[in-house]
Amino acid sequence: MKNFCLILLLVAVTLLMSGCETIHTDAQLLDAPWTLKYDSSRVGLRAGWFDNDHDRSTWEETTVPGVWADDDYDGFAWYSTEIQAKNIPAGYNLALVFDSIDDNAVVWLDGRLFGKQMGYNIKFFFDIGDKLADGKVHHLVLRIEDTGGPGGIPGAVYLKPYIDEVDLLRNEASKVKAPASPEWVKDAAIYEVFVRQHSQEGTFQGLIKDLDRIKALGIDLIWLMPVHPIGLENRKGSVGSPYSVKDYYAVSPDLGTLEDFKQLVQEIHLREMHVILDFVMNHTAWDNELMDQHPDWYSQDDNGVTIPPNTDWHDVADLNYDNPALRSYQLDMLQWWIKETDIDGFRFDVAELVPNDFWVDAKAACQEVKKDVFFLAEGAKPELHLNGHDMTYSWNMWEGVIQLAQGTADPSELKRSYEMEKLQYPQGALRMRFSENHDKTRSATLIPDRELNLTAWAFIALMDGNPLIYAGQEIGTKGNYLPALFEKIPLKWKQGDMAISQVMSAVLQIRKEHLTSASPFKFIIANNDKKILAYQHGPLLGFFNFSDSDFKFKAGGIDSVLMGDLPLDEAGNFILSPHRFTVMK
Repeated sequence: MKNFCLILLLVAVTLLMSGCETIHTDAQLLDAPWTLKYDSSRVGLRAGWFDNDHDRSTWEETTVPGVWADDDYDGFAWYSTEIQAKNIPAGYNLALVFDSIDDNAVVWLDGRLFGKQMGYNIKFFFDIGDKLADGKVHHLVLRIEDTGGPGGIPGAVYLKPYIDEVDLLRNEASKVKAPASPEWVKDAAIYEVFVRQHSQEGTFQGLIKDLDRIKALGIDLIWLMPVHPIGLENRKGSVGSPYSVKDYYAVSPDLGTLEDFKQLVQEIHLREMHVILDFVMNHTAWDNELMDQHPDWYSQDDNGVTIPPNTDWHDVADLNYDNPALRSYQLDMLQWWIKETDIDGFRFDVAELVPNDFWVDAKAACQEVKKDVFFLAEGAKPELHLNGHDMTYSWNMWEGVIQLAQGTADPSELKRSYEMEKLQYPQGALRMRFSENHDKTRSATLIPDRELNLTAWAFIALMDGNPLIYAGQEIGTKGNYLPALFEKIPLKWKQGDMAISQVMSAVLQIRKEHLTSASPFKFIIANNDKKILAYQHGPLLGFFNFSDSDFKFKAGGIDSVLMGDLPLDEAGNFILSPHRFTVMK
């Protein structure tokens, strides 16, 4: 390596002495004009919008970095620009780098499919040096799939000469250790509850009756979606979203009393589980009393009119954290809930929209009341771990496993997404792994095949990170998150498939017996042709067959098969059936 560096230095000196240009390894931003076209009918692929000779004269100009201007549009949109690499230094690779995509991307270069990326806010790149002729103009086209809110390319896009891809991708946050999280959460299995939907009563008392079953499932931490009174003004649906908070210091009378809530927390603790409460710090209902008392605490347009965070969230008003009085109010309120109800922490809605410095103050304030308080951020930015949050959302693995099960992604893409994640997050950062949550269509709807859906969840649940079950998932509940978020639609426990619950419980038990947050994890198979993924996690080997065919394999040094039916053929090969998984030790 020293000799290589010396050679580079001598080359640079020679170029300077000869009057030539020096070697430039700085990023070259793709600042040529970008154009955009929405694809609500999903015709772009069939119409060849990626072709070099496609007429893009009707596409609108747009800005990158940025999100698309239509706040109300979810779905597919296409981006196009030109690339012209200049002065590519000899001896270097050349990367096409995307700092962030919202949410998924397919990339074409000069009309040819170049690659895909799954998951919001994960930095990624393609090695592109052998595809670009120095000084020649090339055409870059992306199809962006957004799964909620305005989508687009919120991060910079650039060409970057590099030698080692680790140096290219490594985020500053990944160079440090994540602040210590509470010991009790490091190996916790999480269970998300929407109290209104959980029982026929839709109350705290109704949930208390189900705590023994939840405990037996293998759960350590219960996450309660917001329990506050819901605003009436601009309400969505007949009963409204729990994320439209009318009163931070109260619980919804439909759910019970504050005393009922305290009893629920006590009963959870008696069963040696922990509980966190979902809090909405970025916005309130329009009829929250703060609107009348402190209108200056809210974001306003140029005409002084209070505004929502975006046009789709018209049932809530955006809070403005530039106001110190608002910050003080929120800190006092968080402390009050811990003191008054003994909850163990919070899940914070859209945490990325609240300033990072507020989260630092919030964590310190809450730790004054309960030292081992836990913060779960709804967000994926690595910096959240350095600003008070203990755990973030693993959207990239959700995207990957859903697409893999649906046949629109390859195992190698999911493995690659995981590897890039490790170059982005602080060392030891806790990541929540899930195949569904309240913001997404139920996985049993996205993956109708029962066994394949279970395999997708088991893949998530046994990898590193903290597994999540969204209440109802364990009985195969189907449905879209809309209208479920705005209506009362109780879960149908008696009609559910309890056999799914038994499998999930067995998986969580294996996890508890054999794995800890310190157990090493690595992929060992990512076979695109056979649609097979396998990894080693601590002493465990997990094999996951996402294909429609038997997978035959040999595995030496196996003590036992902990889960899964694995017959042997005449040649001594294990046979893993389609859509199934197995766990071995």
